[in-house]
Amino acid sequence: MKICLFADATSVHSIRWCTHFHELGHEVHLISFKTNDIPSVQVHVVDAGPISVRGGNWKVLLSFRKVKKLLKQIQPEIFHSLYATSYGITGALCGFHPYVITALGTDVLISPQQSKIYKYLLKYAFSKADWITAMADHMNEAIQKMGVPSSKISTVPFGIDPAVFKNTSEVLDKNRFVITSTRNFEKVYNIPHLIKALARVKRQIPNLHLNLIGAGSLQNELEILIEELGLKEDVTFFGKIPQSEISKVLNRSHLFVTVSLSDGNNISLNEAMACGTLSIATNIPANTQWISDGENGFLVSIDDVDGLAEKIVYSYQNFETLKANAFSINQKIIAEKGIWSNNMKTVEDKYKSLILKK
Repeated sequence: MKICLFADATSVHSIRWCTHFHELGHEVHLISFKTNDIPSVQVHVVDAGPISVRGGNWKVLLSFRKVKKLLKQIQPEIFHSLYATSYGITGALCGFHPYVITALGTDVLISPQQSKIYKYLLKYAFSKADWITAMADHMNEAIQKMGVPSSKISTVPFGIDPAVFKNTSEVLDKNRFVITSTRNFEKVYNIPHLIKALARVKRQIPNLHLNLIGAGSLQNELEILIEELGLKEDVTFFGKIPQSEISKVLNRSHLFVTVSLSDGNNISLNEAMACGTLSIATNIPANTQWISDGENGFLVSIDDVDGLAEKIVYSYQNFETLKANAFSINQKIIAEKGIWSNNMKTVEDKYKSLILKK
């Protein structure tokens, strides 16, 4: 197949998708508003001006003619946008078929609620798509609420690569209780919530240490907060690191904590589960599909700093028992529905069926 993806070239999701289908033997092209080199993938950059992670990128829609021109040059058999707003809407304006849109989270869970214009444009984009994928059932439901028939939507979790994210049975540091977050430093991931909770448990867990893996526009704000709360010596900023390194850090961590306000499918949580790291997550649909509170991890309410602090202390006090109970459950869950290659086989098969129907 000749596949053309339309997505952020710097996104780990885009890179994984492109690399996977190339390795399966398909010819892969990527059209993007951002520049990046992806081995063995032809990246075509469309200059649409600055792109903000906070949204409001409606001006990129005006570049659809440039994208359409590239499609005529590439002549793909399938055209697929990752992210339903900026890329999905612009792609729909190109009028190419078969056309696929994948929603990633904020694009269908938050943007339509914040802007009637985005909601209208999303309805238009979905009406032009031949197939829509959502990363979780609650996203599927959000798309249906926009008038899209359920027959047109499939829930396809991205999942993890078990060759990378796996438990290596490392002996954890007995002199430190290590907590790791792999979420980026943007408002939706609510990292200050975690930092404030750690400040409250510092006296009860004197050997506490926090790993922050990621990057984002709020890093300076987080550094100031950590300094103010007296946690500077207890926090390590890793920046963005390769997946293999993330796996190593998770395997050396006692706890993984994700306190995001909203998520599509929390792949970061899947990675931690696969590595055998005990997890605490906010009580939102993206996490409740993976975690049963008190069984294979813990769920906490959004912005409940005291509740999070209590769960961290409880995990510290009962760690060995909790981890042992959660480990086999999490390994089974990931094997059944969290493996990337299995879920991408669904996508490959659907691509082929759409091309045959063309």
